[in-house]
Amino acid sequence: MTLGNTNDIPRVGRESLITERLPLNGARVVDIGCGEGWLTQLVAPICEAVIGIDPSETALERARAANNSGNETYLLASADKLPIDDSWADVAVYFNSLHHIPAGLQRKAAAETARILVPDGVLCIVEPMASGSAYELFKPVEDEAAVYASSYLLILDLASGADFRQEAEEVFVDSYNFRNFEAFLDHVLVVDERREKVLTGQENMLRDHFDQLGEAIEAGRSYDQVHRLSLLHRL
Repeated sequence: MTLGNTNDIPRVGRESLITERLPLNGARVVDIGCGEGWLTQLVAPICEAVIGIDPSETALERARAANNSGNETYLLASADKLPIDDSWADVAVYFNSLHHIPAGLQRKAAAETARILVPDGVLCIVEPMASGSAYELFKPVEDEAAVYASSYLLILDLASGADFRQEAEEVFVDSYNFRNFEAFLDHVLVVDERREKVLTGQENMLRDHFDQLGEAIEAGRSYDQVHRLSLLHRL
């Protein structure tokens, strides 16, 4: 799949994707790799409870500052050591976060996710694919095509394993919007603070990429990203 053919892929906003595809009403939800908490905050008003998990204290501080519904909890933890009771969650979500887990810990994270889900609970994994202007924008910082592919192989293994069965798979296009170049850099570092070394000396080149690849919108610039949604059920 290449940058040029994204127009052939259905465009679905991430908010409607999550609220329309998942059984959230009255559910207990775990958002694994929640970052600054957009998904946690999105589902909180219709859930019984939602827990956002992330290994970045910086991201969690921002998430807690935006906590509005009162039934959100944010915990500093990694996906391979979830501080959640067995069979607590009805729904677990990895939104653009599975590929950030070190390869050697991904299967442990999957086992932890199976542990916290109730029987027939839903596991939702949304992962980027190496296609779209957003992929091209991030590529000089870190080309993640190989880890996207590796994470998808894990999903296929989970779907044919003892803990899960696959319910659905869907490819769609969504957008990253940044109000300016500085907001883009901030996003890059919140996702992974280790990228600061990579950014040294590259800002002018990245700024050119930012200007050339983005579509001008009222709120800044927009970049398309192809994603794959995988829905699995806990056996």
